[in-house]
Order: sequence, then C-alpha cells, then structure tokens
Amino acid sequence: MKKNIALLVFSLFVSIASAQPFADIVSFNYQTYSGKYEKTFDTLPQQYNKTDNYLFGFFLPKEFKNGNTLLIRINSETINSTISPDSSYSSRLSNVSLPIGMKLVNKNKKWETIFLVIPKIASDFKDKVDGYDFQYGAVFLEHFVPNNKLKIKAGLYYNREAFGNFYVPLVGVDWKVNNRIYMYGILPTSYKIEFNILKNKLYTGINLKYFTRSFRLSKVSNYDYVRYDEAQVKLFVDCFVAKKVLVFGEVGYSIGTNPWQYKYNTKEVVTNSPVYNSMKPFVVFNTGLAYRFRFDLEEKQAQ
Repeated sequence: MKKNIALLVFSLFVSIASAQPFADIVSFNYQTYSGKYEKTFDTLPQQYNKTDNYLFGFFLPKEFKNGNTLLIRINSETINSTISPDSSYSSRLSNVSLPIGMKLVNKNKKWETIFLVIPKIASDFKDKVDGYDFQYGAVFLEHFVPNNKLKIKAGLYYNREAFGNFYVPLVGVDWKVNNRIYMYGILPTSYKIEFNILKNKLYTGINLKYFTRSFRLSKVSNYDYVRYDEAQVKLFVDCFVAKKVLVFGEVGYSIGTNPWQYKYNTKEVVTNSPVYNSMKPFVVFNTGLAYRFRFDLEEKQAQ
C-alpha cells in the first residue's frame, strides 16, 4: 500500500516538472540588497538604495488519467525601496499573477508540451486599480526527453509589459551528470549547476538568473513606470531540515541594469527620480522556505 501511494505521488509530481528536478508547492523567499547611487543629489550626499523583496508562491497541479496535467500557480511579489540615510524617500511596488495552463505528454513520453497564460497586476497600488495596471503574458515550451537523465527544452516567453511587448526566446538542457551533479534550468531566465554534497539533504551550486519585469506608478508619479532588469550570479545552499521542508539561502552579485523610472508611454528615463536611479553593482542576499518535492528522491522512495 505504501509503495503504491509513493508511486502515485511520484507520478503526479514528475509530470509537472518543466525547468528543474523539483516542484515547490508552497514557497516564500526574502531578497535584500543595499546599493550606492552613482550620483547623488546635493541635499542627500552618500545616498544608498536599500531594497527588500518578498515573494510568495503556491502551486496546484491536477493530473488526468491520460498523463496530461493542469497547472495552476499563484505568485505575489512586493519590493520596498528606501533611500538611506533619509528614509522619507521610499517606494513600494507589488504584483500578483495567476499562471494557468497545461502540460501535454505524448504516448511514448519522449515529447512534452507546456503552455501557460499569465494574467498579472503590477503597480504601486496608490490609486484604484485600472486597465493600465494589468499585464498579460504567455509561455510555450517544448521538451524532448531522450532518457531519464537528459531533457532538451526550447520555447518562447511573451508579456505585455508597461513598456510594451516583450519577447524572450527560451532554451535549456537538464542533464543529470551523475548522482551528485545536476545541471538544469532555462536560459536566459534561470540556470543552475547543482552539487549534492550531503546525500539527499544538502545541495549547493551556482545560479545564473536574468529576469525583466515592470510596474505602473500612480497619478502622483505622472503614471510613469519602473522597469527591473535583474541579472545575477549567485552561490546557493539548499538544506532539507525535515521531510520535504527546505531552507535555502543565496549570496551573489548583481551585474544587470539598475531599476529605472521611465516617463509614461515612452522609453525616456526620469533622471531626477530619487529612488529609481543609476546604482553601482551590489551584493545580493536571498533566503527562504519551501515545501519541496524532489523528483529524484520520490523515485528512489517509490522503488
């Protein structure tokens, strides 16, 4: 009986893998950094931007008898940015998205097709939410799975950002080199090289991340928008502190474009923005919790 239950659980969650050898059913993480501005206003010398980023995710899959799977996610993010030493200059941006779609698997299990639609609201929420705060996107991915150690991926991401249409070609290779080394992800969004240094419990490695998103500002800010282009190189540590309960941490360096404020419906930078302005490269810290199913561990338990 226990073996059958384990097989059922493994079958469910292995079927939803798209970009990594695990699925986080519930997750929360906190990212923080403090960066020095390249230039400062005369009234506020030696300015620093202190930013705290909070993310929450919930994942609900539903597998059907034919092996296809309904995919539903809820994601939320809040970014608090404050100028130091004068904390009167601050800003809060938030977004909520509801990706929903399907994973389709062919009969021989060699090909997988994933498509998602992604409605989202991204704003400073100082005014009543209207059509300008809404964004809509989609993801299409095709997987070729020649064996249980290799997966080849290609596709396209689209989102109607505050600055206009945004397209990103996606490519990736998941490769289980051996029982200790795993390479997985999708470029350019996120790719990891993972080392299992304590069997089935402690993982570490390198994470390359690039992620673009935008937020609409309110009337007091002339309906401008803020664009983030995060490009980070980070070292990570994942540790299971209990069965399927994971604590993780990351430290790395930002090498991407700073968040900029742009004038409404243009690509013209607001050069006198007190919060969203040019910063020097900075160190990034990230930590969090997750309820995680690792497919490789589920497979071993099911045997």
